Parts: sequence; structure tokens; C-alpha cells
Amino acid sequence: MIKHITQLKCARLARSTTGLVMLLLVFLTAPASLRAQNIPVTGTVTGMENEVLAGVNVAVKGSQQTVNTNETGAYTLNVPGNAVLVFTYVGYKRREVPVNNRGRINVQLEPTNATLDDVVVMGYGTVRKSDVTGAVSSVKLEDVNEKRVISVPESLQGKIAGVNILNNTGEPGSGMTFNIRGLTSVSGNNQPLIVIDGQPIESSVGSATAGMNNDWGTQVPPSDPLASLNPSDIASIEVLKDASSTAIYGSRGANGVVLITTRSGATGNDKISYTTRLDRSSLPKKLGVLSSLEFMQFKNEAAVNDGKLPVYTDFQLDSIANSVNTNWQDLVYRNALSQDHQLSLSGRDNKGNYLINGNFTQQNSVLNNADYARGGLRVNLDRNLTSKLQLSVRSYASLANRDYGSQSNSQGNLGSSAVMGAIAYNPLNTPYGDDGELDETVRNNPVVVTEQVKDRTSIRTFIANVSLNYRITPDLSFKASGGVNDLYSVRNVYYPRTTFIGNRDQGSAVRADNLNSNFLVDNILTYKKITGKHSINAVGGYSYQQWSRRATSQNSANFPSDALGYNNLGSAASPGVMNTLNKAWALQSLLARVNYSYASRYLLTLTGRYDGATRLAEGNKWNLFPSIGLGWNISNERFFKERVKSVSELKIRGSYGVAGNENIAVGATQATYGIGYGVIGQNIIPGYITADFENPNLKWERTEQYNIGVDLAMFKNRLNLSADYYYKRTTDLLINLPLPTSATYGNYYTNVGEVMNKGFDVEGSFDVLNGPFKLNIGANFSIMENKVIDMGQSNIVYGGVYINGGDILLNQALQVAKPGYPISSFWGYKTEGIYQTPEEVAAGPEATTAKPGDIRFVDFNGDGKISDEDKTVIGKPNPDYTFGFNADMSYRRFTFSFSLLGSEGNQIINLTRWLVGANNSNGNYNQLQETYYGRWTGPGTSNVYPKATSATARLSRRFPDWMVEDASFLRLQNVTLGYRFKLPKSMKVNGLRVYLSGTNLLTLTNYSGYDPNINAFGHFGLMSGIDYGTLPQSRTVSAGLELTF
Repeated sequence: MIKHITQLKCARLARSTTGLVMLLLVFLTAPASLRAQNIPVTGTVTGMENEVLAGVNVAVKGSQQTVNTNETGAYTLNVPGNAVLVFTYVGYKRREVPVNNRGRINVQLEPTNATLDDVVVMGYGTVRKSDVTGAVSSVKLEDVNEKRVISVPESLQGKIAGVNILNNTGEPGSGMTFNIRGLTSVSGNNQPLIVIDGQPIESSVGSATAGMNNDWGTQVPPSDPLASLNPSDIASIEVLKDASSTAIYGSRGANGVVLITTRSGATGNDKISYTTRLDRSSLPKKLGVLSSLEFMQFKNEAAVNDGKLPVYTDFQLDSIANSVNTNWQDLVYRNALSQDHQLSLSGRDNKGNYLINGNFTQQNSVLNNADYARGGLRVNLDRNLTSKLQLSVRSYASLANRDYGSQSNSQGNLGSSAVMGAIAYNPLNTPYGDDGELDETVRNNPVVVTEQVKDRTSIRTFIANVSLNYRITPDLSFKASGGVNDLYSVRNVYYPRTTFIGNRDQGSAVRADNLNSNFLVDNILTYKKITGKHSINAVGGYSYQQWSRRATSQNSANFPSDALGYNNLGSAASPGVMNTLNKAWALQSLLARVNYSYASRYLLTLTGRYDGATRLAEGNKWNLFPSIGLGWNISNERFFKERVKSVSELKIRGSYGVAGNENIAVGATQATYGIGYGVIGQNIIPGYITADFENPNLKWERTEQYNIGVDLAMFKNRLNLSADYYYKRTTDLLINLPLPTSATYGNYYTNVGEVMNKGFDVEGSFDVLNGPFKLNIGANFSIMENKVIDMGQSNIVYGGVYINGGDILLNQALQVAKPGYPISSFWGYKTEGIYQTPEEVAAGPEATTAKPGDIRFVDFNGDGKISDEDKTVIGKPNPDYTFGFNADMSYRRFTFSFSLLGSEGNQIINLTRWLVGANNSNGNYNQLQETYYGRWTGPGTSNVYPKATSATARLSRRFPDWMVEDASFLRLQNVTLGYRFKLPKSMKVNGLRVYLSGTNLLTLTNYSGYDPNINAFGHFGLMSGIDYGTLPQSRTVSAGLELTF
């Protein structure tokens, strides 16, 4: 190259002697000058614990010369001897180092603390943290990945003030109930909106047969999209809690918004990482039930108390008790091993970045054959197509299989719940014969349910979002994006003849499928401009999202054999009716948000979204949801800076806004029809009947929210605190009400009622120590009050959970929405202990039916008898306050962390007690030791638990308050100990970390059931706070390894 240039220049110099002399002078002197000024500089960049930092940008200050460190953290540059090198890396403080003619410069970078320049994802864009006027909480990447949590909601439990997360069941792959700042809807969904990489996702997909059939056996169980999401893919999670933050999502923001951003490619050269984890899970505790001898003694005592002869003779008591004593919990529960594997490839250059992450999780349950397996692949790509046009791709696909070994979620029926059966089943039976094989004559026992009932749901998930971002001017950009989200579930079930259902139907099979699809189109303009003391950050655009749901289900019976299970439905002699469902709905919107800041002191946020929903009636489809937020950065005022040096941020903020909810059944504004039958002559003729009444006047549920907050940062941002007071008022509630029994219709939706939520949230973190030994602590605390203000003319709305437990409890609505009380308040009878003497019975309202030792019900209305009019509120599921605490410590290469979570004041309906805690022998059920040994046996012996009896008349249709228990708890949620090895460069391994972790290690509670943090019936307002044969969360100990190349 130099030779070629020299030849060209010599040709020109031949024309001029003067030019030749000048060129020779330049040619001879320039290399000498360069050799005098430029020197090669090499070095290595590490963190404060000497960990290698690959991809650090090393630039020469004042020039365009730059280079990135390689996989070993090394760099090389030719620079002037008096140059200044600038080192920058995401998550670390910027550092400038003078060269001073040195040939080797090694640098350590210090991690950054949270600063006012951090950006917060706010929906359709980002906002500087210092400019935020709403209530927003964030969870860091390391909080999600360092502890290697199993699910996304688990990563948020106990981490954010105002967010209460309950487990629907402990079955692997199950969903969680996600509640932000209280319940706002009575009949609708109270889950927040979930947004993954800009794509709004349904937080919980209902059963396939919704609107067709309420029989559990013919449904695809609800699928939670978050259960299919790989937690290791997450970069950050933001929770938007107030109206100033959520108004940009309009009609879907009433319950809060959770924004999940997935990871991008790593900085620097290509990086390969592999992580693996092995888990061992166990049942945290077993419930104490009666032994065979105790059970027979209980049966005898119940018979004698009822004036009958003993059931068992003394000889039987001796012989049977010594031969058979089955604790069914020992047979259906196990210590389960699980595994998780992650393989990731990522990289970044000046044109963009990429991330490819594959994962496989096999999570086995502590309940036999209730297992979950998931495999997934994520591909994320960002690419600069031109200097102004950027392409972004976010995609994820997964396939999961979920085996229901118990039907535990909402299933207390002994015919399908191994969890309930393991407690209640007769201890005198055994599942195995003399040959050690399963005794098929002992039908429907818990071992049969777990080992022979085949119940699997396969779930396919695909989420993809592609966007093009074009920078029109340095201040203005346009982003066009399109996304799809498909979730396809197929459930196959077979009940063999060894089960109650299979024996009744001579083999029973179910096949159901559910396809949920939606696509999204967003066109967004973003304008960011700083002029002097004025700063504007504005977004505006158009959004359209459309959903469709297709479902089928069919059950068949009377099979020639159990051998093929559900694999040959055509062989059934009694094929069932095929149920089908097709629904579609859409939402289109205009949206805008403006963040204005003057001198970084005075803040204004204006937001508005104009939504149109096809689910609502003509004339009510469109509505505007506005908000305003104001803020004052007092710490940026001159008078404050001069007087208070220790405070780096003090901001007061307030907001008001309106959000909505239109989450009702598709077609609720129209009459719906179902299949009915009529008789003409001797023939039964099928036809259509009106199922639900139309309401063409349905409109949006409307939630107004006020929020006042303060943000404080002190001691160079080592201490950070945020506190908020909020008040939410929801009106025009969308409620599904029954019509009078004389009407031909079943139910109808209407707008009626008002609900209030108010509370106080505070959260903070403190870098206690920041030297070789580092200690950071975080805590949050929330107080919340939920109250129904008005329910219209009906004054009370009954819950959707009706329990049918045979002779003990018949078709009772256990929850209500009643003015003056929280949503989902428990509805039943108050009791005053136990009748002790005949005189007490004679003086009470049940003189002719009660006896000493019976439960003493309160005559609440004073009419001298016990009837439905004596029902009242006897409890609530909502906590008075919730809290969380976490601590992260490190010393050199060791890390240690733990987290606590808890709640106080919440109650739970322990429906397990209906079968095994009432000292009633009628159903031949076993009993809890607590209630048996605490029973009444004579005057003064007990005023808590009734006597042993087989009579059920007084308990029929009566739900007493002693079924309601305190569910307050404190849980040691997670403990993790890790060590990061320092490896020689010759190994070509950039990082090696090993760790031990424990989850759900200890729970302090007065609740007598398995788990106080359970919500068996999911996320609907009038189905909260019930434990009914629900599998608890397991105690898990994990060992893991992380490798980076």
C-alpha cells in the first residue's frame, strides 16, 4: 500500500522540483514524528473483585479511536503518550486514566449505584428516573438470575411494596394470583396487565370450555403464560402501580401493569454460557391424622354418642389395628428430583447484538406423577440496518407437558384429589395386595388416583415481536412493530375402572383443546428534546390488538378395556357430545404521553389513551382514560443543595388518573344460547334455549386513582427510600348477576356498585458496607384496605364458588361482596363454642335439634331460630399488611443472600376441615388428630371442637366460622450461597460460579393446613382465600453451576 502511494506521488513530483523537495521532507520527517508521539498501550480491565470484564469500551479522549476488551479483559491501542483513556461499561462507573507514556495500564472499574440518570421502562418508551412522577418499582436482573428462581412471579414475591402474590397450588407449572394494590373487580379478572417486550399478554388464559360446561373433567385447566416464560431470559421487571404510570395502557391498567424486558446480547465478543441446576424437593409438613386404632375408637365413640352399638368389637380393635395402619400421605408424597439447563450464545458489535438462549426444565412434584417439563428457545436480535434504521426482534417458543397427579387446584372431591384423599382416606385400607401389586378392588384410593389416572396437558407457546425504528431527526423517531402470541393447550384424561368415575362409566376419557391467539400492531412516534432548562420526552401513536379463542372438548365412556386409555376414543361405546367454542374480540387505541421537566426541578406528566373495545355495546365502545402527574425535585433547588449535602435526591410527586376494565365475556351485550331439550310426544328433541340475558347498555368499569409519593436518596445514593399513599375508587362495576328463578335466562352482566382501595407503600434499600465486604439490604411494607361501598339494589353479590361436599356441606356460596366489607368476604354462621349441658341447649335457638357436644350457632338476627337469615361476614382473605426483606452480602469471591416475606391479618377458609376436622364419622373419613383429641367428651372438656357423631343434619348447609383460620405467616423464602472461581487464562473459561440455594425453607404460621399462602380458585374477586385439597409449595434445596466462555 505504502509502495503504491509512493509511486503515485513520485510521478507527480517529476513535474516540479519544488514539489519533490517538499514531499521528501514530509516523507522523511513524518515517521520520525509519529514514532516520537505514539506508543503501544496494553492492559487488562477487571471489576473490584478482579473478575474479567469483556467488552469494555476503551476510547482515546478527544478522538474517534476506540476498542473493546476481549474475552480475557485485555485491550491494545496505539496512542499518543500524553493521551487520556476513557473506560466505559454498562453497570460500572466511567473512568478516565492518563497514559503518561506508560506501555501497560491495568484498570479496575467500580459498579455504579442507582443514580438519578437511570432510565425506567414506562410503556412505549423510557423515562429518566429523576423525571418519573408515578409509582414505579423495579427488580434488577441479578435479583432474578442470581438466585435462579423457578418462575417469574416467584422472583417478585416479597420484593415490591403493594404487590401481593399467592400460589394457586404447589403443582409445578401452575399459575399464581397476582394482585397490585387491592381488588377492584367483583366478577372480573383482578390480575395486572403483563407486557413482555412491548407485547401485552393475557395474564391467565381461562379454561377451554368457558361458557359451555363447568365440569372440571371436561376442561383444559387455565394456563398462565408466565409459567412458560424462562426467568433466565429476563433483563428487568418494572411494576407500574398508579394511574400516572398505567394510564398509557388505558382500559387495561386498572389492576396495574407489569413490564418485562428480556435480555439483549452481551457487550463485546461472542460469549457462551451454560448453567445447570439440580433440585431436591420435599413436603414441608404432613398433617397429623388418626391411626387405625384411633380411627376405630373414633367410629365407636360416634356410634355410641348417637345411641347406637359400637362399630368394632374389642377383638377387631386388637387384630385389625395391629395388622393395617396406612398413612396415605406416606404413599402419595415423595422426595422429588428436578433439573434445569440453560445454554446461551450472545454477542455485540458496532452494528448490533444478538442473544440465543435454549432451556430445558424438568420439575418433578412432591406428589407422585404430578410433574412438569418445559423446553424453550429464545432468539433476540438488534441490528442497525443503516445509520438511521434499526431492526429489533424478540421471539420465544416453548413446549411444556404438565401432568395432574392430583387435580388439586380447586378439587376437594375424593374421587379426583389425591391431596384430599391422602388426608381423609380410611387408614384401615391398603392399596396393595398380598403379592405387593396394586389391589384394583380398593377403588379410588389416593394411590390409584396418582398412579393410574392419566391426565396430561401439553402447552405450546409462541411469542414474537418485530419492530423497525427510524430516526427521522436527532430528536424524533418512528417505531413500527408487529407481534403475535399463540398459546395452544391440549388435555387428555383417562379414568380407569379402579377409580370411582371409571368404575361408574366403565372407563371414562376426556379430550379438550384450547387455541388462544392474538396479534398486535403498534405505530409510535417518540420525541426527545433538551433546550436550555427545558426537557421534553413525548410519545404518541396508534395500537391495535386482536384476540381469538377456539376450543373443543369431548368426553367418552364405556370402553372395552383400560389398556389404551385416552389413545382410542373411537372404541368408546358411549361417545359424548362435542362441545365447541369460538370467540374473537379486539381493542384499538390512540395514545400519548408527555414528560416535561424544567431545570430538572419541576416535573409534569400528561397521559391519555382513547380505547375502543368490541366487547362492549354500541355507543359505549370508546372511552378516554387520562392522567396527570406532578413532581418537584427539591434536591435540585439551590437553597437545598447549599444546606443539605447528604441528600442527593428528594422528590415529592402526585398523580391522578382514570383507568378502565372491560374484561367481560365476549357477547355479554347480547343474548347467548345453549343446548336444551324438549319433549314432543314420546320423543326428546334437542334445541336451543336462551342461556344469558342481553344487556346492550354495558359500559366500562371505571377506576380513579390518586397517589402522593416521596423519593429520597442519601449518602451518595447508598440509601434509597420511596413512600406512597394511594386511594382508588372503582365505579360501574361489571357484575354477573343471576336473574329470578322464574326467568328463562340464567345470568346477565350489568354495571352496578362501587369499590374502594386505599393504602400506604414504602420500600427502600441501603448499601450498608461497600468495601471488600459488601452488604446491601432491602425492605418493603404495605398497608391496604379494601371495601365495597355500594352494590346497587341487590345490596349483596354472592360468590362464584359453590361447594358440594355430600351430606356435610351442600351448595353454599362461601364469599360475598357486601357494602362495608372487603370483596370476597367470607359468608357464614358465627358460633359460640360448644353446647355443654342440656340446660344450655334448652335455652338456645335449637332446643329441639341440638344436643350437648354440638356446635353452638349464633342467632344473629334474634328471631329465636337458626336459618339463612343468620348468616353474616365471618372473615376476609385480604391481609392488613404485607412485608418483605432481603439481604445480599459478598466477600471477595463469596456471595450470600436471603429473603423473607410475610403477611398479617389475612384469613383462609380451610375446607379440608369439612371432611376431616368436624369429628363426623358419616362419610367414613379419617380425622385430624388436633380436632379428635380436642373434641368435646363431656361438660367442660372442650369449647372448641364438637363431639364425635355420625349425624349431619345440623351441619348441612351451614358454613361456620371455625372453618376460617388466621393465615398470617412469615416465610424464609430463599437462601443462596455462591462462590466464583478465579481460573487461569489457559483454561479459556471466563467465569465459573457454583452455588447452593434453598427455597421455602421455613414458615412460621398458626394455620393448621399445609400452606397459608394458597389461593385454590385463582384470580377472580369472589373466589379468594380458599384451601380445598390444595397441594402446598414444596421445600426445595438446589445446587447449581454457571460457566461462561
